[in-house]
Amino acid sequence: MPDNIDANLPKILVTGASGFVGHYFLDRIKDHFTIYALERRIPQNSPLRNHPNIFWISADVGDIQSVEKAKAEMLENGGVDFVLHLAGYYDFNYDENPQYQRTNIDGTKNILEISKELGIKRFIFASSVAACKFPEKGDRVSESTPPDAEYAYARSKKMGEIMTKEYSKYFDTSVVRFAAVFSDWCEYGPLYIFLNTWLNKGWKSNILGGKGKSAITYIHVHCVIDLLLKIIQQSNLLQSYDIFNVSPENPISHKDLFLKATRYYYGKPKKPFYMPKPIATFGVIAMDLLGRIFGNRPFEKPWMMQYVDKELNVDSAYTREKFGWRPAERYKIQRRLLYMVEHMKSYPYEWHKRNLKMSKSITLTPNLKIAQKLELIREEVVDDFLDHILDKRNEDIFPHYHHIDKGNLRKDSNTSFEFLAISVRSKDRVSALSYARQLADLRNSQGFNSREVLDALETLGDFIRKRLYKEEELHGMEQEIYDEITFTFQLMVDEVEGRFEEIRRANIPIDVNRG
Repeated sequence: MPDNIDANLPKILVTGASGFVGHYFLDRIKDHFTIYALERRIPQNSPLRNHPNIFWISADVGDIQSVEKAKAEMLENGGVDFVLHLAGYYDFNYDENPQYQRTNIDGTKNILEISKELGIKRFIFASSVAACKFPEKGDRVSESTPPDAEYAYARSKKMGEIMTKEYSKYFDTSVVRFAAVFSDWCEYGPLYIFLNTWLNKGWKSNILGGKGKSAITYIHVHCVIDLLLKIIQQSNLLQSYDIFNVSPENPISHKDLFLKATRYYYGKPKKPFYMPKPIATFGVIAMDLLGRIFGNRPFEKPWMMQYVDKELNVDSAYTREKFGWRPAERYKIQRRLLYMVEHMKSYPYEWHKRNLKMSKSITLTPNLKIAQKLELIREEVVDDFLDHILDKRNEDIFPHYHHIDKGNLRKDSNTSFEFLAISVRSKDRVSALSYARQLADLRNSQGFNSREVLDALETLGDFIRKRLYKEEELHGMEQEIYDEITFTFQLMVDEVEGRFEEIRRANIPIDVNRG
């Protein structure tokens, strides 16, 4: 860790720092705090990677040894004033995944333990209003409602809240229960799935379960950060332990979201088809069974059917009164849907890239699963690829690559990755093939021969393919990986070779004289 820490700035430890809320939070506070950003894998391409006030620490919250090592680094630099514990695991399968115990329970315990020695003023624990049972009609989930939902994620958050309260005898603690957090790019998995389903021409595009009244509360990430900062700024005035609801009070139904989203996208709302709950339940069970058999479960799971036409009403009166806080009108989801739809239409690559990064726990189609993994493995594969082609032992195979700046080579490799990801996401290889021709022109102008460029492209494709084969979530998808990755690279190689031949022919003079 660098030693250029500004002693005049308060220090904060943020776990899950490169996650959705973590990234936005760091971006907001980066000039006003010294930030210890704790993540299992430090992001290399993040714009926050090299900010002078952000010190990235590689650690897994579920691994006490790596957490203890992180603690030692922070103690060497004067300790920590605040902890924001965002790291957590969640998926939509409703299964008893061991990560709930390892990350959400053991990981929270580990961070609480090291906080005793860091000299902190307040520990802030991220929980969820979804950890509470859906209230009966007319009731609401308030700050005093116990986190009593029965599924695995809710139980893990309940344990987190209990431990946070227990540790309030060592330092002040706060629990913040988030509603469904979204941004102008969406970045909330279920909503991303809904919008992608509703705003296309698939057979499910106008189907709503039940009467379309299923409703939860949504909160913009900027409003979340506003409240987190209020908790930090007013820490001295708060109780040693308290719970706050970071949520609006009025839920938004699937019907309302559907009508607004389709109106923004098509210019007028589509007419929804309301699938009666019993039929919808039967259909979801059947699709899920087929998905289990063929290894591609749909997003819709049987457990979701119990919430059809139910409303998650929230009472945030205590939080509002305590801080004078309420979600800003301009950031309500009814208004921000317009921005989401515009981003989806105008910037489809960035739209999918951001949402796939945040949708690790969503069941996706095979091509989107592969695209998601491409984003996650990119840095590692590019590092390995560059090490390989720049190895002295391979200089005879890649001579010209050894005379180009490594930073430019990394940029070119990342660009190849990006165009591959676009083709996988869209199932359209036009952009990848167009880039291959541009790459051939560039390398030709730099004096490369075609064989060297073709070998490099084939090598990158092999590195990506072999790395994807190691991903547990992609087991059984070897054919899909071949179709999306290997075949695309074969076409790109052919395009590069063809372009080099065009350049060569164009430079050969044609003798029109006869005899």
